[in-house]
Amino acid sequence: MIVNKDFKSRVDFVLRQGWKKIEKMYNNEALKYDLTFSIGFTLISIDPENGSPSTSIGPIMGLESNSISRILNSMENKHLINRRPNPNDGRGVIISLTKLGLSKREIVIQKIRQFKNLLRSRIDQSDLDTFLRVSTQVNEIIEEGAYFQN
Repeated sequence: MIVNKDFKSRVDFVLRQGWKKIEKMYNNEALKYDLTFSIGFTLISIDPENGSPSTSIGPIMGLESNSISRILNSMENKHLINRRPNPNDGRGVIISLTKLGLSKREIVIQKIRQFKNLLRSRIDQSDLDTFLRVSTQVNEIIEEGAYFQN
């Protein structure tokens, strides 16, 4: 296998580098509000009115159950969420946002909007549309699962 020395032309490298920078940017801002990137992402993944089954949150975020469990435990310790039995599944749990959780959720949404507005002010809409279309196609290819087959 020949290794391309110009890593910046590799899609996987550019995506990972960009995601890590976005994560760091949001983490730095989240710390100002006693949050983390993961907690913020979880806050916006929970239905603010009805709550969400705990088993549905991980897949929305692309996380395994043990990872989401740690985040939910941290959120419960910070009084951002409540857990209650799922009336439709005796073994399940509904995760609901507390008043503090709803307040922090609004901060997260505001910060996401600020970043999105910055991107829109600096990047042409057709370029953003192309980026989103290509990113969606990359995700679809990965979901097909045939990425390393001959």
